[in-house]
Amino acid sequence: MTKLYKRSLSTKKSSTITGVNYATCCSGTKYKNRDDLLLIVLDPGSYICGCFTLSSMPSSPVIWSKKNNKKANNKKQKSVLLINAGNANAFTGEEGLIACKEKAKALSDLFNCDERNIFLASTGVIGEQLPYKEIINQFTYLKDNLSYYNFDAASSAILTTDLKPKTYSKKFKVCNKLFTISGFAKGSGMIFPNMATMLAFIFTDFAVDRDTLASLTKRAVDESFNRISVDGDTSTSDTVFVSTTNKENLKMATEDRLKALDKFYTELRKAMVDLAKKIVMDGEGAKKFIEIRVKNSKSIQRAKKICFSIANSLLVKTAIAGEDANWGRLVMAIGKTQINVQTKKIKIYIQGILLCLNGRGIEKVDEFALSNSLKNKKIKILIDLAEGNREFTSWTSDLTEEYIKINADYRS
Repeated sequence: MTKLYKRSLSTKKSSTITGVNYATCCSGTKYKNRDDLLLIVLDPGSYICGCFTLSSMPSSPVIWSKKNNKKANNKKQKSVLLINAGNANAFTGEEGLIACKEKAKALSDLFNCDERNIFLASTGVIGEQLPYKEIINQFTYLKDNLSYYNFDAASSAILTTDLKPKTYSKKFKVCNKLFTISGFAKGSGMIFPNMATMLAFIFTDFAVDRDTLASLTKRAVDESFNRISVDGDTSTSDTVFVSTTNKENLKMATEDRLKALDKFYTELRKAMVDLAKKIVMDGEGAKKFIEIRVKNSKSIQRAKKICFSIANSLLVKTAIAGEDANWGRLVMAIGKTQINVQTKKIKIYIQGILLCLNGRGIEKVDEFALSNSLKNKKIKILIDLAEGNREFTSWTSDLTEEYIKINADYRS
């Protein structure tokens, strides 16, 4: 039997949601002396909704969970999430799907629930068969150690190359009633919408029907996780789950209910944006957090394309890493989109300092102020197209030598 390693219990009351319980252990399938297996069990009455990678080569857990996501949870039974780190169970053929089926069957037997109530996620190396029997052997231990206090341990067990856990917890009021939203995410490399090699799990006790929760989840993902990039590579495994225990209900008129849902959406979006930004800030080898905003565009689509052309440019990212305000690389990134823009109208700013105007560079720039501003960890790039009233913002990181070191020996 693999030796199991317990982690200290979280005592953060703000993250505690009645009806959500966690347990972690070291499965022995990848890492030594650290937990890499997470079980989350939600009380009957809960809903789970997911958003998944758009990769044409999704992992087996994504295939399994997407299938279950199309069905309604059996609300009379518990719902279960199982996550393992270190092995993505991606591009593993029929064996990968068998691994999912066997894990789901064992969990449904253990918790006396339908297999449609079982959701799976994996992150790690692509192409290696998952030793699922070793994972199944830990299920009884995990069940016996479930606790709503294990939030911190849960956030750590899903990590791979991440330097630190990414968590979020907040209390919020709707109609003078207190609710909780909390969650955690992992992601550091292979980050680019739609979504990234990232996993995110968000929980709330705010009662909402499944269809509405699914709609709000997709909308919030588009405004958060789908706006980040570390290296421009889309993963086979990215998954975001949002769950409600439906423990705290509000009885009110339809008008007031719509206002309550708007307030809940605001909190859900805040949680996702916070976690998305933390993923970027923990990008592999990253030293700088970069916000790119394109404003006054004819359309959101045009602004988005330009945003990500800049965010994914290796030349832009290395210039920022070197604290070099090379705005010519921004011009290059805009131009390669082949979007027809009026070059004489474009304004380019770095750290709020105007560098390009009327189709040419500014002759007199305070180079000292600019150089000092680029030493900051947070960098802002603004492109004003002066052609409309739409805008888009994305978040990325710089690119350093450390990124190469991490990914050159990822499998070892």
